[in-house]
Amino acid sequence: MGMDRERLVLPAQRRRALKLAPIERLAMRHKRKGLTVGASGEIAKLTVPERIAAAKAKTEKVVKHLLYLIELHENNALILYSPLLCSQIPTSHAANAFIVFQHGLHQFELVRLCALWDSIGLEKENVPTIIELIDQTDVLEALAEETAAHWKGTGGLILNPSDDPELQAIEADAFQRSNEQFGEQQGQEARASLRKAIADSRALMCSARLQSIMNLRDRALAHSLTQTRREQKVGPLAPMKYGDERAILNATLPIVQALYCWINGTSFSFDESREIDRKNSKALWEGCKFTIEY
Repeated sequence: MGMDRERLVLPAQRRRALKLAPIERLAMRHKRKGLTVGASGEIAKLTVPERIAAAKAKTEKVVKHLLYLIELHENNALILYSPLLCSQIPTSHAANAFIVFQHGLHQFELVRLCALWDSIGLEKENVPTIIELIDQTDVLEALAEETAAHWKGTGGLILNPSDDPELQAIEADAFQRSNEQFGEQQGQEARASLRKAIADSRALMCSARLQSIMNLRDRALAHSLTQTRREQKVGPLAPMKYGDERAILNATLPIVQALYCWINGTSFSFDESREIDRKNSKALWEGCKFTIEY
């Protein structure tokens, strides 16, 4: 596999591009507005409340899967893409074992990344299934109304309230109207953000970069195939490049963050979690010292 954009670091005197299963370019055209909808019939039978309940449950699971994926990624950033460890390992029998370690952790990250973007199914916990569940006007409206309704009837503390009962009533009414107006704004934000998440998901699913990673997963990691179903349908696919997984992860984070915010009503920062994982990874691997005999 070529190293067009990323420099892969291997043990001293053994630095070379790792060869993954060859995959060539894909011009993937999805049915139904860009999504593969193998289980759309099952989802179409669900009512709006059932769709929303399923989307909430799956989004919670996807967030947990994504958090683990970030942990893997930050460890691989040092193990695979940095000289921190491999610079300590000379050409030796030990170098062979270290390369196996590098490959195994990197390949497992690819498998977990692909799981987040696998095909649609009610039994699956992935982004495409969530998108299929919410990609309906009635569902989007219900989620927007749920967001707006959170602020209706919400009270609050008025600083320095008037002593006059009549003025107190006026102040409370004004406070309530302000909350309701803010709720309507949040509802509009929910509609816009969810539509963007849907559009961004479709674009990512159609990308040659993701399809290359998925094809590698199908051919050489999850299975051992001479030709994948994708290749049978559309021909050869472009080979994955080192660093492609980082681009897909970075594109996935804002999508899932938006889904979590506007489907589950939960604000969450993946950036903060990623920084913690980065510190944890450094704390371990910067403390590791190898003494290898030739």
